Amino acid sequence: MVVLAWQILARGLDFDAASGALRFIHGIDLVVHEAGHTFAFFLPRFLYILAGSALQVTLPAVCAVTFLRQGQPASFAVALFWTGESITDVAVYMADAKKQALPLLGGEGVTHDWNYLLAQLHLLGAAEFLGRLTWLLGVGVIVAAIVLLANETRRAWHRPPSS
Repeated sequence: MVVLAWQILARGLDFDAASGALRFIHGIDLVVHEAGHTFAFFLPRFLYILAGSALQVTLPAVCAVTFLRQGQPASFAVALFWTGESITDVAVYMADAKKQALPLLGGEGVTHDWNYLLAQLHLLGAAEFLGRLTWLLGVGVIVAAIVLLANETRRAWHRPPSS
């Protein structure tokens, strides 16, 4: 997780800088993101478009909460890490809203989710700032997950064997 966290930090908001495992996880995030649109087809346009990013962040967060409730702290930390990574992935997309330089699924003529959302909210001019702020939130979640996992590993290492 530390190596992956380093890749996320090194990538920042530059989509093209992602490689290896981070590209693989982005592919998973993308499938979940697109599923959000699919599940929300009946909602008004704004909510339909928001649903992609919302599910992309909500799914790993629900996994994290589920593991926490089941008393599985290590699994909770891993799912929390995924939540933070997913937030940083959304941040890259959000920061691109004005430039629209990212390749989009579907090619030419498809709607850039965050361009539409921020334009509707009259915040398109703040896209990069909002993306950076969101990225920092994601990094904070990632750091918390790593600290929690390290603490759980330390505790498990010092736990007496069960009889």
